[in-house]
Amino acid sequence: MKYLTSAIIIKDKKMLLVHNIKHDNVRIETPGGKIEEGETPEQCAARESFEELGIKIRVNELLGKYGTDTPEGYFESYMFITEIVEGEPEVKAPNEISKFGWYSKEDVEEFIENKLLVPNLIAAFEDLKKKNLI
Repeated sequence: MKYLTSAIIIKDKKMLLVHNIKHDNVRIETPGGKIEEGETPEQCAARESFEELGIKIRVNELLGKYGTDTPEGYFESYMFITEIVEGEPEVKAPNEISKFGWYSKEDVEEFIENKLLVPNLIAAFEDLKKKNLI
């Protein structure tokens, strides 16, 4: 099994999402990526958030583990509820991320309708709404 992590960052009921362009196709997702050897899922979420957006995060809790299909195959994704503890987001990996934004529940629902949101985030979105986080 292959594993990913995702850092769900929510502020004022808006979620920080990146527009991933790595595989010639826009995929809207949370900051995150593949877990490296010897790395915990929490460490991966922090590393990827820093590499992609230049921010330091604190992992607060595991929302859940969700399956997702990617251009690189099937992965299980650890999705963490996190918060920014240092820095302001900016694109740090322009070859992977074209832009980012803070998106409302309605924005995310529109991304789902237009098939732009990654599968693991679609599943996690329902749990975020149940927790009244977005």
